[in-house]
Amino acid sequence: MLKVNNQNKTIRKEFAKYAIPAVIGMVVSSLYNIVDGIFVGRGVGDSALGAINIVYPFIMFQIAITMLIAIGGATQFSAAKGRKDYTTANSIFLQSIYLLIILSTILNLLVLIFPTQTCQLLGADANLLSYASDYIWWISLFGIIYLPGLGLSIFVRNDNAPNRELAGTLAGTVINIVLDYLFIMEFDMGIAGAAIATGIGQSVSVLIFLTHFLQKNRVLQLGKVVWDKVTLKKITMNGLPSFLMEFSQSAVTFSFNAVILSYVGTIGISYYSIVMYICSMFNMVLIGLTQGAQPIMSFNHGKGNGEIVKAVRKIASQTALILTTIIYGVIFIWGSSLASIFISNNPELVSMASNMMKYYFLAFFPIGLVLINILYFQVTEQGKESILLAFLRCIGFIQVFLCILPPILGVNGIYLSFLFGELCHYLLSQYFFTKRQKSILVTV
Repeated sequence: MLKVNNQNKTIRKEFAKYAIPAVIGMVVSSLYNIVDGIFVGRGVGDSALGAINIVYPFIMFQIAITMLIAIGGATQFSAAKGRKDYTTANSIFLQSIYLLIILSTILNLLVLIFPTQTCQLLGADANLLSYASDYIWWISLFGIIYLPGLGLSIFVRNDNAPNRELAGTLAGTVINIVLDYLFIMEFDMGIAGAAIATGIGQSVSVLIFLTHFLQKNRVLQLGKVVWDKVTLKKITMNGLPSFLMEFSQSAVTFSFNAVILSYVGTIGISYYSIVMYICSMFNMVLIGLTQGAQPIMSFNHGKGNGEIVKAVRKIASQTALILTTIIYGVIFIWGSSLASIFISNNPELVSMASNMMKYYFLAFFPIGLVLINILYFQVTEQGKESILLAFLRCIGFIQVFLCILPPILGVNGIYLSFLFGELCHYLLSQYFFTKRQKSILVTV
């Protein structure tokens, strides 16, 4: 019994070592868009704030592409480290980073050439198009550098340097805040100033991540890449659930934008943008939790320690519920105060945002558990289950409830669609997990 307790303490300590910096780092990284929103809302206006929300799905798509390669590669990287196959581990890293550079360059160059058309595809109307086009152009220019840098940060964390990842993210965020104030409030650069400040801050983060290669005790090494089709297939297939999980935020935002615009109008997009800023920060808490669990689970799966993988999943699930309870308490009590940070001279907008959050944020209770279950399926190479769940979070239950509930419950039905959709995802993920455990028992 004492041995089991000591093992649990060791696992919890290791989990905390990775999870705490990952959570802090993800929350801090979410401040890029939140700080942009605060300064744009106060320094430029409601329409500019709505324009950033129009561009938000594109930003999340960029991050989704990064997660496809970086998480898929990092999972394979950590498993190879667990087997002490360091040559293969570094080869996985090199293929992942070079692939990210190629994809980032192609994607962002296309948007730089066609910014207006891209914003129109994202749903920008005549009131928002000019603001959105300015913002997305600068975001894409710096995105060419930032996306590979974000991927590098994930590998740095998995190479036993979670604090370096955190330091880079913190430094970039501080710079972004200072430059947001200067560019928007002092130099009157408008919405473009917000995007430029974000890009400069992100570039500084990348420079700090690169200092990892100055360290002696590391697996990651820069060098010539040797492409391998089998490895690339494993990276992309293993990273596909992470891509879909990140892309789900774009898909959900796009779906809610369309329904809210239909039921409420342009003012609905403005207050939904406030909700999404706050949502993105708290959502990063849960994403950080899963990213903190990933290196430990992947490493132990590579070593064949299935029981430790399950133990980490359990600890992460318990932590997710605790954090979600705290998050919802903050939203319920201080929702209006949080909303007023973005818009100080429009009480009606603040009230509408606060009301939406009380319904919308209920979905966080199942979301944390769903994300951890998907991670478990990824790590244990249950590709079909993880891909299906991640895909349904993009296009599936939430959209179905968006069609069903608003005609019955009105505007509140829009907000509750998020909760009911995520509950369906949780129940399905638990079914897959239970089925997996039964099959293991039968095999044993």
